[in-house]
Amino acid sequence: MRSEAPLMASGTTHPPTAATTDRPDANRIALRALRSLLDAAAPMDLTVEARPVQVAVERLPAAPWPARGLEGLDQAVDGPLPRAVRLRCTWPGGSTELLFSVAWWQTMGAYRHLVGIKVNVVSTNREILWTTVALRLRDRLDGEVVPVPAAFSTSRRRDEDSEEAFRQRSLPLKGAVERAGLPLVSPWNMEAFAVRLPDGEVVPSPEEGFRRLAHLALLKLPFFLRDGEGGIEGEPLFDLAALALANGEPPAGPAVAEVVEPARRPSADARRDGVWPLPGGVRHYKQTLDTLLSELRDRRLPEAEFFALLRDRYEVTGDTARQGYVNLLLYLGLVRLSDDRLELTPGGESYLENPRPQALFERLHETYTGFLEVLVIANALGRMDTTNARNLLTELLEKDWRTSNQVSFRRNWLLSLGATERQGDGDALTDLGRQILADHATEEARIRTRLDELLADRSILSASAVTGDDVDEDLVTPPGTTIPAPPEPHASTAPSAWFDETLDLTTELAGPFASDLELPAGLLAQACAALSAGKHLLLVGPPGTGKTQLAQALARAAANDGYCTGAFVATASADWTTFDTIGGYALQQNSALTFRPGVFLRAVERYQWLVIDELNRADVDRAFGELMTVLSGHSIDTALLGEDGRTISIGPHESHTYRVSPTFRVIATMNTWDKTSLFRLSYAVQRRFAMIHVDAPDDATYARLLEAHARREGVAPPLAEGALGPLTRLFSTASLLAHRAIGPAVALDMVHYMRRRQASGDGLAEAMAMYLLPQLEGLPQEPAAKVLRALLSSLTGWTSAEAVVRLRRRYEELFPHQTFGEV
Repeated sequence: MRSEAPLMASGTTHPPTAATTDRPDANRIALRALRSLLDAAAPMDLTVEARPVQVAVERLPAAPWPARGLEGLDQAVDGPLPRAVRLRCTWPGGSTELLFSVAWWQTMGAYRHLVGIKVNVVSTNREILWTTVALRLRDRLDGEVVPVPAAFSTSRRRDEDSEEAFRQRSLPLKGAVERAGLPLVSPWNMEAFAVRLPDGEVVPSPEEGFRRLAHLALLKLPFFLRDGEGGIEGEPLFDLAALALANGEPPAGPAVAEVVEPARRPSADARRDGVWPLPGGVRHYKQTLDTLLSELRDRRLPEAEFFALLRDRYEVTGDTARQGYVNLLLYLGLVRLSDDRLELTPGGESYLENPRPQALFERLHETYTGFLEVLVIANALGRMDTTNARNLLTELLEKDWRTSNQVSFRRNWLLSLGATERQGDGDALTDLGRQILADHATEEARIRTRLDELLADRSILSASAVTGDDVDEDLVTPPGTTIPAPPEPHASTAPSAWFDETLDLTTELAGPFASDLELPAGLLAQACAALSAGKHLLLVGPPGTGKTQLAQALARAAANDGYCTGAFVATASADWTTFDTIGGYALQQNSALTFRPGVFLRAVERYQWLVIDELNRADVDRAFGELMTVLSGHSIDTALLGEDGRTISIGPHESHTYRVSPTFRVIATMNTWDKTSLFRLSYAVQRRFAMIHVDAPDDATYARLLEAHARREGVAPPLAEGALGPLTRLFSTASLLAHRAIGPAVALDMVHYMRRRQASGDGLAEAMAMYLLPQLEGLPQEPAAKVLRALLSSLTGWTSAEAVVRLRRRYEELFPHQTFGEV
């Protein structure tokens, strides 16, 4: 979030008198201000869209101090918690009840434990307003009056086409806020109140602050309720369609409902084509779905916590996969997303009461194309293999899928439901599958007529094999696998902050995107400060410390604030020249030479940051060439011509062929050792990058990571008893790490392999050979002997002699010019 000059209550600015700091008392001041705000709640009369509303107030008993949470606050000093307030809001013909209470972030990350105020609809517990007050105070100074904004846009749809479409849907609510005379601090935020530092006084008054929040909550209420959900008794406060027409917009409906409760299709065209699998193995999609829904049975989870659940239980780390899994639940209408929190829909609750495979099939069939068709194909063929399934299904649906992924996902879903059974020569119907066909007899007859027409030409069954990137549906999908998806077209317009003069990337903004990483204290703040100071970034450290993940997390954080659209990732090589970075002439199919941009320009034209992995593999001076000038903020004219015959230029101005914005960054990674580190970075290169060392974690962190991955619930059984001790001792500064710095990713790979292998000490020896030995190449004689001694010590007493001999042989092959004798 970009910081702005703090606003006084009168709208004037109060210049800070000293450098901005992260004040440790922000939570305490926020709690004090919210107590005065809630204590000031009093009966009031409001006029909401020309309708009189009477507001009665009921104060509830103070909630108990939480057993967990609110770190930095002390009940003896700051308690008890402010008393929540229930409002009974009545207007001619209708009423509702709203609950105002203090809340705090309970997820991991930068916002954890920060205090704010939230408003819920009492009857449905739907959250319609939340503003984190402490967040606004953390970087402010004594003497400032800090405005606390409250957003009045509608909740965002998961499938929103664009930011503009989202804003257009919010215009009716925006118009209502403006007509109400509520003070605006930005086009989409009103000033609920302000807080004076350091005493926490609410400005202009607690009474006025509460009145503004109550008025805004009533305006937002109809936009956040779904049809039939309740929340309002009697007539609505105002008509959404009329409000939309008053703003010259189409009628605005409940934002979440259109996403999470897909309309039952009038025709196949209304259904989705792209279905996603779920983790846990191809036979367990339904089991995984039931487990995930059960986690939401009694609680609402922020997306970040749900992503953490996928990571911890199923080892899903890919952003594309995690989002795809969530979208599946949303589109099936089993889960809804409200204010960035996931909860069961009534349909999801009903399904969980009796999670029959037939009920889930109906959800899949009504939401996605092709499921019934697959059953018809299997019934017609008796045995349905991958090639025939793809050829027939794509003909029936008239799709041009480039791979068999979508066909395989449908087959695997049916397998997990028990509607088919898989044998070596293909899938066959079960009794359940035949029953489903009987339940859809009319549709089956229509599909079978078309299928019979296709099968009249038997050549369709002997068409060429599918492409090599087909999914092998007989194998369990490895946990954490990111399912391949067709590349999305890059953005055609620049993101909102692409051409900003300065970049303001903060730890607060980047923290949630790097929450999965174990980083040394202060490292994320260093990276954000260096990037914001105008430098490109070079992350240096041993393998496996998360350098590439950190680079991508920083790009995602920047994209979240509109500075770019994400990361363009490239891996450097010793063959790199300016042809690979800037571009050059390439021979086309018509034998013409045409300019083809390199990775730098491809990132720029996609409004992405360039992430270069393993920069030290390239001769950077040769590869970057005149880009050195561009990296320092200046422009160049290349010797290349575009298709229009004009010279290709690169620089910061609109006149350049490739305009490099002030917020564009290159983030590169480099191992501190690598057998391919053939070239040293010149001073000219280093001067344009801020170099940050990403070191391996300390012993305590290493041990904690190993234990967490060894014990946590997952598809594979926990690590065998007795295995954790040797691993922890090996990956410590008293043993292996004293001679070669190795990041935890290598050790965790070994843990995951051993959990799958379940072969006790032999599994550890195998994991060493597979994952660890390649990281040890190049060790001198004495350290190499000490490392071998450490490896053998870890295996003593619980590894077979044959496994030890094989490992030692592999180790000696790694150091052909060294002799170890007895170690």
